Amino acid sequence: MKEAHAEGGYEDFLSHMTQLGGELTWITQRRNFPRTKVQGAFLRHRNPSDIIKDVLNSSKLKVEEIEFQAKSRGLPKNFVENEAKEILSTMAHQMNMFSIRGVGYAVVKMLFDAIFVNVNHLSKIKNAFEDNPVIFIPTHRSYLDFLLLSVICFDQEIPLPAIASAVDFLNSRVIGETLRRCGAFFIKRRIGRDRLYWLIFSEYVQSHVINGDHPLEFFIDGTRSRSNKSLYPKFGLLQALLEPYFRRQVYDMVIIPITISYDKIIEESLFAYELLGFGKPKETASGLFKARKILNGKYGRVFMTFGNPISLKYYFPTLRSLLYFSAV
Repeated sequence: MKEAHAEGGYEDFLSHMTQLGGELTWITQRRNFPRTKVQGAFLRHRNPSDIIKDVLNSSKLKVEEIEFQAKSRGLPKNFVENEAKEILSTMAHQMNMFSIRGVGYAVVKMLFDAIFVNVNHLSKIKNAFEDNPVIFIPTHRSYLDFLLLSVICFDQEIPLPAIASAVDFLNSRVIGETLRRCGAFFIKRRIGRDRLYWLIFSEYVQSHVINGDHPLEFFIDGTRSRSNKSLYPKFGLLQALLEPYFRRQVYDMVIIPITISYDKIIEESLFAYELLGFGKPKETASGLFKARKILNGKYGRVFMTFGNPISLKYYFPTLRSLLYFSAV
């Protein structure tokens, strides 16, 4: 990316794509994504199916929780095992590079005039991946937040994130499965006291952290902001993600805050209906993309600002020791 925006040193990703030789060149170009060391070593590469198998075979789930569920609910053990498999099958991502290249590019190229990124800051981001698991926490203003970060990571050879998404997206099979192949995994908005679901969810996200498979991306707001202001944070997923650090299963973890700002969001008309008192539509992308005029429109510019990496080891140097020794 060479052409900088006049304010703040931002560079336009779409112009950069043109300079590389156009869309086809960008889509087919080989990428060399760095792997993440965990506790100073590279662990074996795992595909999505491997991750699912490892979670199902984890001692916490297979030995402890499934036994407990079978006894407390008076059910056969294999019934609970099948229930766990079904939950994980619905939840897990099936990240596919071809889907990310094609879908991500098609959406951003059709909709936006420019996507400005503070790329001079990305060298710090790349360095963060060398030795520690990384968590991206972007602001959440639009459905397109899901894809924009993946597209920029792909362009800059930053490991592609697994993205926490609401299970509501699966109401539309086409949209849901497309997002799944772009790295989305699906979780309930409210887990409540469902012990089995919570354990599977925790094991799944923590498995990514402990093994360094992919960085994790989630929206701490929990839902899209209708006012363009950040919402009160939801801490459930963050709690699950940070647990491996406090249990000393990883040496450090790095959080990268990201601000995504739009000249105009594609959900503008949906938000206007809500303000007029109409019922809130289901939180799925299917209703949004059925409106063809949205895909034929232009929504101006997007600005993506990557913040400074936040090291947990730096901010919590003594807390981890206190928690660890109190648990021993």
